Amino acid sequence: MHAEYGDQGRSGPVKQWHMVQDEQLVGLCGRELAEGAANLEPTEWGRTKEPCCRACGVVWFQSVPFLADEHDRSTYLPDRTES
Repeated sequence: MHAEYGDQGRSGPVKQWHMVQDEQLVGLCGRELAEGAANLEPTEWGRTKEPCCRACGVVWFQSVPFLADEHDRSTYLPDRTES
């Protein structure tokens, strides 16, 4: 993940986060990003106080597999033991 800043540049707050491939300076959405901006691990997607680029998210989530066994199913499946 690579930060995009607003009008104040790196001295200001992060405007939004973009997903990048292989540490490139272009988001998956096509936006060119500043060299030297903050970076985060992809696992932080959606966990930041700043928004994440929706277009990057669409491309990213379509390109990675969802492996249900790697996730706590209780967070996305209803409890079927209650009747």
